[in-house]
Amino acid sequence: MINKILLITLMVYSTTGYAQESMEHFLKNQPIIDMHYHITKGYKDNEIYNAMDTDIDKAKLKWSIENFNKNNIVLVIGGGNLKYANMYAKADDRIWAGLIFPCRGTVKQDEPCTKTFFSEDELREIYKNEKFRSMGESLYNYYGVPPTDERLSHYWKIASEFNLPIGIHSDSGPPTKQVIEENPNYNPKYANPALLSPILEKYPDLKIYLMHFGNEYSDEAIQIMKKYPQIYCEISAVSIFLPKVIWEPNLRKLYEAGLGDRLMFGSDYFGTVEKNLKIIFEIDWLTDKQKRDILYNNAARFLNLPEELINKHHEDVKLPAQAHMD
Repeated sequence: MINKILLITLMVYSTTGYAQESMEHFLKNQPIIDMHYHITKGYKDNEIYNAMDTDIDKAKLKWSIENFNKNNIVLVIGGGNLKYANMYAKADDRIWAGLIFPCRGTVKQDEPCTKTFFSEDELREIYKNEKFRSMGESLYNYYGVPPTDERLSHYWKIASEFNLPIGIHSDSGPPTKQVIEENPNYNPKYANPALLSPILEKYPDLKIYLMHFGNEYSDEAIQIMKKYPQIYCEISAVSIFLPKVIWEPNLRKLYEAGLGDRLMFGSDYFGTVEKNLKIIFEIDWLTDKQKRDILYNNAARFLNLPEELINKHHEDVKLPAQAHMD
C-alpha cells in the first residue's frame, strides 16, 4: 500500500512540479525573441493592466514591458496603426514596431485608422522619419483583397527598399462567422502563401515570415520556403487554439523538409507569452537545442542581428528584471 502511494505521489510530481521546475530551469538565462506582437490601444475593461496608469494606453504599455522583462523577451516584432506603433517604438528599444496593412477602419483593434492604405511616398516618409523597423501583420485577407492588389504594391516595395522583416498572415484564420461583422469582405483564401509568388518574383529578397504555420496552407508554406531561403515561419495561434493532432504533423513535415531552422517564436494574442513558451517546451520530439533555436537563434539569424547585440541579449537575461527598467 505504501509503495502504491509513493508511486502515485511520484507520478503526480513528475507531471506537475517536476515539469514546471524543468521548464523554469530550461528558460533560465534564455533570451527570447517574440516575432508576433499586436500593438493596440488600451482597453479600460482589461483588469490585467487597467489599474497601472490613469492613461489606459500607457497602462497597457507598462504591463507589456513588465511582461517582456518577466519572460526574458529581449526583442519584439510588433505591428499596429501609425499612432500606437509610434508610441511603442519610442518607449522601448526592444520593440521593433511597424505598420499593420491595410488598417481596417471597421475593426476596433485597429483604431484609429488615419488611412486604410498609405501611398508609396507616405510609407517612405514614415519609415524614414519614425523608429519603425518592421512591417505587418498583413491583414489583406481580412480586408478581402489578395496580396497582389495594386494598393498593396507600395508596401512590398518599401519593405524591400528598407530591408524590413514583414509578417504575413498565412493561415485561413478564424471561422468566417466570428469575424464577418467587423470584416464584411473577409476572404480566408487570400492568406494562402502561394499567392505571394508574383511578389517574390519581383522582390526575390523580401524578408518574409509566415505567421500561423501549422494548419491549412502548411504544404504551400513549405513549398515557398524551399524556393526562398529567407522566408521563415512561426506557429502562434494555431498551436494554442487548434488540437495538437492538427498542427503537430505539419510541424514534423517542416522539420522533415529540412526547414526546422526557420521556425521562430511568436505569441500573437495579448498576454499569451507563457502559454506559447509552454507549447514549445512540451514538443517532446525536439531537442533542447532545437527549442532554443526556436526561441532565439533562428530569429536572430533571420533578423541579421550583429554579434555584439546577440551577446548583449544573453547578458541582459542574466540581470534582475529591474535592471531592464532602469
